Amino acid sequence: MSAPLIFFSIDVATIVCAALLGVRVLASRPRLRSAQLIGLIAFSMACGVVLGHQEYGYWMPPAFRIDVGGWAGFLNLSRNLTPGLFMLLCFTLFTDQRRFPLWLLLLLVVQLGLEEPGHALIPAAWRYARLATQTAPALLQTLFAAFALYWTVADWRFDMVERRRRIRALTLAISGVVAMVSGLLTRVLIDPASPANYIAHVTLMATDLAILAFVLFQLTNGDVGRYLDFDPAEPPSPARRSTADADSGPALARLMALLEDERVCQNEGLSLKGLADRVGLPEYRLRKLIHEQLGYRNFNALLHDYRIREACRQLSDPGLRRTPILTIALSVGYASVNTFSRGFREIMGVTPSAYRDAELAKLAARGRPEGE
Repeated sequence: MSAPLIFFSIDVATIVCAALLGVRVLASRPRLRSAQLIGLIAFSMACGVVLGHQEYGYWMPPAFRIDVGGWAGFLNLSRNLTPGLFMLLCFTLFTDQRRFPLWLLLLLVVQLGLEEPGHALIPAAWRYARLATQTAPALLQTLFAAFALYWTVADWRFDMVERRRRIRALTLAISGVVAMVSGLLTRVLIDPASPANYIAHVTLMATDLAILAFVLFQLTNGDVGRYLDFDPAEPPSPARRSTADADSGPALARLMALLEDERVCQNEGLSLKGLADRVGLPEYRLRKLIHEQLGYRNFNALLHDYRIREACRQLSDPGLRRTPILTIALSVGYASVNTFSRGFREIMGVTPSAYRDAELAKLAARGRPEGE
């Protein structure tokens, strides 16, 4: 079999695998944001393969060339959206934050604007044309891939969900590295008009094919959604968090005693390992217990929840109305008032001072004589 035919077979197999992956994931969880992002990434990869047969046509026999006509701009935009989509996917899968950083979204818009209509509007003879249409977008893509990798590893130690921990490892080992180097290789480091660039393109396509085939193989076994949706089967109720009866087991009872009675979460330096030692369990078993029995996906979420609950109790106490917010923040385990205020707003939706004013006003209203 000739080399061009082998390369063409790789491209066809990549498109087929990308299509199968997108359909498989979207059919499993059509309304899940991570599933939608994976579907878009699969589509973007297929667009990149098709466009490559026009851009690298001068290295291919005529039989393997594709003239995309007026679709070139759309295909180019879709192809170069992949690192941004990958960044959004890692943010969705691996963080428990609600809002994506606005400035990163703005940079994504800038990158896409330099891709299209940048290529059409910026004259090729301009001195900085390559910088504006190739180098700058490639550097932005590398930045997006770097953020994706950061979110993949940032809370790894505190992640309670074993499946998500394994997916972090897969993402870090394969997909993130490819997403980071592909743009720099084919757009900046290697001359786009050289044979080496075409070889790099084919190598990246073969790597993408291997990744797609491996992921598809994994998804053929069981429910696809379990790889994408990490919420507990049942949302934890307050009673579930605060009650440890005889049927829950000694480990859960000991954990709840530490959380509710000894209030270990108020210790500023509390770590997952330290808590596991006090419960008498290995870390992996404590992670499973916290996720499956208490419903927390992240160790920091557990700490924030118990610390904010204690802070709410203190802020609602009329006897502590003159106690500074900083003092309360330190007493419940926070190292700074800024971290406390940010965590308080995320959970309660208001600032600590606003919460205190509202709660004390309610107490004062209940204490007034009727008709006053």
